[in-house]
Amino acid sequence: MEKIIAYLKQTYHPLSILIYGSYRDGTQNLNSDFDALVISGSHDVFHDTGFLDGIQLDVFVYPESYFEKEYDCDAFLQILDAEVILDTENKGANLKNQVVSYVQNLPHKTDEEIQKSVDWCVKMLARAQRGDAEGAFRWHWVLTDSLEIFCDKLHRLYLGPKKTLKWMETEYPQAFALYKKALTDFSLESLSGWIDYLQSNCQTSD
Repeated sequence: MEKIIAYLKQTYHPLSILIYGSYRDGTQNLNSDFDALVISGSHDVFHDTGFLDGIQLDVFVYPESYFEKEYDCDAFLQILDAEVILDTENKGANLKNQVVSYVQNLPHKTDEEIQKSVDWCVKMLARAQRGDAEGAFRWHWVLTDSLEIFCDKLHRLYLGPKKTLKWMETEYPQAFALYKKALTDFSLESLSGWIDYLQSNCQTSD
């Protein structure tokens, strides 16, 4: 990681470097890429996906002027748990604080909206039983979207599958077991078990 940081400093002359993902929490492996956001003095917006010592970069570079105008915090949710490892003018910390504040003030979906989403899952389950190509498509569709619906029921912001599944496994092991089974065991019983769980009141801990 020291070589990557040195590369970022030499290439982008950063004011701030924020690291997130597996290299942030120490769970990286041979297949992990290096996730970071760089705030530069003047470099154009750029997505660096090159390789360094066999590690693929996933580094987003922004000039400091980008954050001097209005920007969409939704585009920076990945830095919620980022570590600011370089911050000469507090621009990285300020950006992270803005994103955290944005997330904390997001309105939750209403009970009616959530119920409509759950009803949609039930409808998709019924259509998946057809056994044809469209049914198989809907099978995968409901599996993908229902993970975010699960987060909605618990009033938790959906932050993608990796973070959500890790949180789910720790905090809601029963839900995780049912969802994992639905993903890995392509049977009507496993999918029904997951959708039935969604229909139940899963707003309390397992």
